[in-house]
Amino acid sequence: MKQKGTIVMAVSGKGGVGKSCLTVTVGRELARLGQRTLLVEMELGLGVLDVMLGLERGVCCLADLLDSRCDAKDCVMAVPGEPGLWALLSVNEKDFVYDPAVFAEKMDELAGSFDWILIETPPGYGSWFAAACQAADEAVIVATPDLPCLRQGREVSDLLEDWPSVRQRLIVNRLDSKRFCAWRPIANLDVAIDQVGVPLLGVVPEDGRLSYWINAGKSLPQDSGARKACQRIARRLLGQAVELGI
Repeated sequence: MKQKGTIVMAVSGKGGVGKSCLTVTVGRELARLGQRTLLVEMELGLGVLDVMLGLERGVCCLADLLDSRCDAKDCVMAVPGEPGLWALLSVNEKDFVYDPAVFAEKMDELAGSFDWILIETPPGYGSWFAAACQAADEAVIVATPDLPCLRQGREVSDLLEDWPSVRQRLIVNRLDSKRFCAWRPIANLDVAIDQVGVPLLGVVPEDGRLSYWINAGKSLPQDSGARKACQRIARRLLGQAVELGI
């Protein structure tokens, strides 16, 4: 009997940290490592994963699955040109309210068909937060290397303590090494880890091409530092002993 896949929620205390681009890129790398991977978008209203993945929005979306209006096979979409990668796009209604029990049940059912489910949550703490927490095995807190964002990351971590079964890890995203060393928004990355209070999963460098390529529905080029960092994150998620590569 196939073991159920791992459900990971990507979460942040604020917007603009690059969580969507990161989720898509890590998802692609997991799929390229032979892992059947599903990306789930919890945004209220039209999201962005369809644009980032080169998908046409279908008739069915996440809300239709949760309300049992459509079966999973009608809601889950294969990503063109990316074997092993699928997506479940955001709800269309901005006033949709997530039922944590229903969401967790549906994700658990889907986990029987995938190795990994990456849930991309909106920033903040709406109904989606409790729903994602109830469904997830792991939470990846995404933060940029500045104190305001890291403090919000700690707030997210504190809220996650209400779900002790959810393993927490940190990704420091959009690290510009030259500016970081020159301006020192924080003394070093150890401060980031201490501020949020959870283990470090990965560090992703700033890459000016990332937003352009991803928002054009394309994969990052092989020489991209951000892509290489996401490859390492994917391998670390799989339990492989891979250095951070900072």
